[in-house]
Amino acid sequence: MASDEEMEGAVTWLKKFCTDNTDRYEKEENPLRIIAYYVASQEIMGACMNWAASYLHKLDCPLNFALVLSYHIAKEVELLDSSQNFTQHDTDQGSQTVAAEVARCVFNKVHQVCCRWHAAPELPYFVKEYMLDDHKIFAGACADQNRRKKMEDRHICIPNLNNLLQMEGKRVSYHAVYDGHGGIDAVQYTLQHLHLNIAKSTHFTLEPARAIEEGFILTDKNFVQKANRENLRSGTTSVVIMITSTHLHVGWVGDSQAILARNSTHIDIMTPHKPDREDEKKRIEDLGGCVVWFGAWRVNGTLSVSRAIGDASHKPYVSGQPDVKSLLLDGSEDFVVIACDGLWDVIPPWEAVELVVDYVKDFGVDADATAKHLVTQAVDRGSQDNVSVIIVFFEDGPLVTSCKSGIMRKIRKCVATCKDRMTRPRCRK
Repeated sequence: MASDEEMEGAVTWLKKFCTDNTDRYEKEENPLRIIAYYVASQEIMGACMNWAASYLHKLDCPLNFALVLSYHIAKEVELLDSSQNFTQHDTDQGSQTVAAEVARCVFNKVHQVCCRWHAAPELPYFVKEYMLDDHKIFAGACADQNRRKKMEDRHICIPNLNNLLQMEGKRVSYHAVYDGHGGIDAVQYTLQHLHLNIAKSTHFTLEPARAIEEGFILTDKNFVQKANRENLRSGTTSVVIMITSTHLHVGWVGDSQAILARNSTHIDIMTPHKPDREDEKKRIEDLGGCVVWFGAWRVNGTLSVSRAIGDASHKPYVSGQPDVKSLLLDGSEDFVVIACDGLWDVIPPWEAVELVVDYVKDFGVDADATAKHLVTQAVDRGSQDNVSVIIVFFEDGPLVTSCKSGIMRKIRKCVATCKDRMTRPRCRK
């Protein structure tokens, strides 16, 4: 939920940053590890937004301010002539730009744009427009590497995607969890590009579900090309939730899941893609592949998911084609939980809803704390995997409304008690 307080926090951060820094990134080493060697022209926007946002996160920039700031930094870099400003590498799929040079430019742009905005009489109108938008949902997230040697999960929360990208149309929120395997190339690529590829679709405004499908397919296609070119072997499951004023849209590949709570009751909104699902098993076998048991049901004896972005060497058996579903909102929605299988392996969906409802009733509505509670529960119950959770609350939903009403009743009771004590006659000694 954006507020005047959040705007004040952004202004305060900007002042401190410009007091402590110049208009250039002056250190010799980059502040982030850049895992890509090259970026294609269609990848520059997503990569630059991610690098800018990650750098700003390291600098403790407020989240929503970092989002809008990183978008406009990326736009400035995208407008540069790559052939004149960066080293090019020719491939059979066109010219590629050296990623580290582009990233360096991004870090410099962070300093330049921050100092420019700080020197102006007030922040640009689009910053206020984005941060003061009246969101009817609010989200929190938590991620834990847990017992794994590497963190291969990623997640993203964008309260107003079309406003952020300065597109016309109704507000669309975007929340997603990506669970990588075999390395972080695929999951990092998906984090950078999937939401932009969805927003690029000509169907984004009028048919969001169709835009989600097209965005998944394009992201998978582009990464598979990159993987074949650079000999990358990784893949990632993905689950995306987009919420408008009237609908909830969900798209997914793999076994990460999203669930809905209505009137504090669990509602299934999707079925994860697993190799032992009858329709998935048949699809794989019809293509000439097989599903065998090797500690878990696996495609061709290796992958335990039947759909994913990437996994180039396992195509077409491991498909990048998503399933998409749309639900009409009726006002009874409380929250959505989006999580990787690190949570669902040890906590069934119905119990996750109960845990959230009980926590909110005991401690109030705090999205980040509630997400952390679910992650802690999963770790304590023996989950061996990375665990990533997003919780999206509906501000006008029954749970949040009843919680607010309960708080108001407690306040009124407290005030009444205080008044009673102040007006009650005192006994004289």
